[in-house]
Amino acid sequence: MALFAIWHEDRGGTAQRYAALRAAAHIVAEHEVTRSIPTARGSWQIAAFACASHYYRPQDQVWVSPAGDEACIIHGLVWRTGTGALLDAPAVAALLDEPGASLPDDVAGEYAIARLHRSGTLEAFGDPAGLHQLFHAGRTPPILSNRAGFAALLAGPPRPDPASGLWLTAIGYRVGDSSGWAGIRQLEQGMRLTATADGLECVPAPITLPGRRGFDAGGQALLQEGLAQAQAAIRLAAGGGALDLPITGGKDSRVVLAIALAAGLRERLTLFTRGYAGHPDVIVGEMIAARTGLPHRREPPLGSDRPADLAPDSFLTLLRTIAFQADGGVGGWDNISGRAIGRETLVSGHFGEVLKAYAKRLPDGPLDPVTMVRLQAPFDPLNLLRPAAHERLSAILASQMSEARTAGAEEGDLPDLFYWRNRVPNWLGGIRGIKSFERQPILPLGVPALRRLAFNMTAAERKAELAHFKLIETTAPELLDLPFAHQGWDPALGAPIAPPVLAAPGAPLFGSWQWSLNRVPAVRAALAALFAAIDIPLWDDVDRARLIQALHHRRFDAFDLISLLGLAVAAIHQAGLGLAVKLGSDGPVSPAAGSMALSITSADPPRLAGHLDGVEGAARLDGGTLILIGPGAIAFNGWLQAPDWPGATVLIEARVDDRVVGTAAADLFRADLQEAGIGDGRYAFRLVVDAANLDGATSLTLGAAGGEGGPVGGRLVVRAQAQT
Repeated sequence: MALFAIWHEDRGGTAQRYAALRAAAHIVAEHEVTRSIPTARGSWQIAAFACASHYYRPQDQVWVSPAGDEACIIHGLVWRTGTGALLDAPAVAALLDEPGASLPDDVAGEYAIARLHRSGTLEAFGDPAGLHQLFHAGRTPPILSNRAGFAALLAGPPRPDPASGLWLTAIGYRVGDSSGWAGIRQLEQGMRLTATADGLECVPAPITLPGRRGFDAGGQALLQEGLAQAQAAIRLAAGGGALDLPITGGKDSRVVLAIALAAGLRERLTLFTRGYAGHPDVIVGEMIAARTGLPHRREPPLGSDRPADLAPDSFLTLLRTIAFQADGGVGGWDNISGRAIGRETLVSGHFGEVLKAYAKRLPDGPLDPVTMVRLQAPFDPLNLLRPAAHERLSAILASQMSEARTAGAEEGDLPDLFYWRNRVPNWLGGIRGIKSFERQPILPLGVPALRRLAFNMTAAERKAELAHFKLIETTAPELLDLPFAHQGWDPALGAPIAPPVLAAPGAPLFGSWQWSLNRVPAVRAALAALFAAIDIPLWDDVDRARLIQALHHRRFDAFDLISLLGLAVAAIHQAGLGLAVKLGSDGPVSPAAGSMALSITSADPPRLAGHLDGVEGAARLDGGTLILIGPGAIAFNGWLQAPDWPGATVLIEARVDDRVVGTAAADLFRADLQEAGIGDGRYAFRLVVDAANLDGATSLTLGAAGGEGGPVGGRLVVRAQAQT
């Protein structure tokens, strides 16, 4: 993988600019090329910082001609579908030997490519999906980079872009070509950039839909071609060794597995599912492994079966790291931060959503912009945008919808085209800008023929998930009748009916750090203090008072959190509080302004109110003493609330001599609490601990996670088993 910048410059000072770019990089490079390239139209400067990936050595990604008057840089992965052969920078340079040349049709992958010709012409483009982003800084002087912050530095001085922060607040990622930096634009999906000393030009790629659409209009041929390409992609990922495939209860991973089986890799496959024991994904994964005879393992989410409830300092550190590494371009819902440079590969089911309908239920009549987004994603769920800002974003969406309709799109196509044109390059592409340095992904469902198949089909065929059904039917029909988690086949496909696997009532679902905002009141307090302390352009368009009120009182669902964590990253970026954590470094380098964020997280924890009402099971409570009476489960019942943050649930920990032996959320409803005026009454808890964990213990404390406060009566002396 290679971070790079190319700009036209004959003046001095390049050494300082090379140093500034090196400091702004979110990686520690293993191979660096910084040099001037003299051409027929003046000198271009290149700065490339490369790391080895699963497929390339660092030096394979940057090519400079022996005469020193041409260059080519690749970032990502470029390969040929027919042979599965990799293309490195010299090979790509040879294919793009003259200005205007294009890659052959059998070239696939996800990549960003810059080619500088001896004539003084620079050309750049990305893969058709736009998964590896490219940025430029206006028309003149020509500046190109695959990191927005690099272009902002070279155009200088860098200033955050308020518009992109609005998109992060509304839906969690950007729409269109804005970046996190003012004046820096992203090369939109399908665009090609051409630049000379006189300036640069970006040629857009118009929306093109087939005149005759439907699976019966060439869909079968595209499916077969796509299947061959997808098998080549999986063989490329496997190389000569074993292949570890993720398997869930959904359709995308099952299709990938079916293609791998058809590729002849059965003896080299292992399966894994990430989730809690008993989660529907895990249950279905085990069913698939049993049916295919493949080894399977369960991986606890985030390395542990315990919920990842972060303390305020860890929570803000994570958001600040994301803000720096993503250049303020992607929200914080997905933890896209990284620490290590990796050499592994990963076969991913991403792009399966492109073959399926983005929205399963469409309203009658023409779609309006906000409704279109809200069919499956948030759009300002907390109602924080001021009216003028709301109208600006809606107008951009309406313009995209109008363009799609003019190209022949039907209403059912609009959400899918929105997903393809915005979510794929701006969300998935933003993730790739960081995560690809850890593991280079392979996307079998994103090969050229399957991408063409997506919009060759009608919206109704995508909604029925026809391509997924056909791919499994063709490659591994034995997987058709196995159930899915929470879903099934469309009855119109004629597939075997298998009731979905549902989560058991009260069973833990996949938990991750985002839910700390609901389960750790101190995290809310830290975010509210941060928002109150910083004065940024975002507050011109976002109601700060309403935001802080929501942090106090609202119980957040997933869409709320996507919006809130997008806003948090935008605010941190605009305030200059990003934390310069580099992949491959030993530790973070924090800007001076970071001291404010750290002081906020060290503030006094929120006050708590609550009571331990009783203990039942294999122990009895005698005053402040817990007397053990035998083995079994001990249940602690009570309630706990942070009165100043009633929208938050307090997470209770049972600590035995400072060792955590159990946790529970104080989120159960009790009518007596509501009748007593204690919020909505959802503050009760029932915490169950195995009595074996109390062997040899001298004390047990029930306290809020991340603090010392807890319910009245929650500090107990433990006595050995009572004599009978």
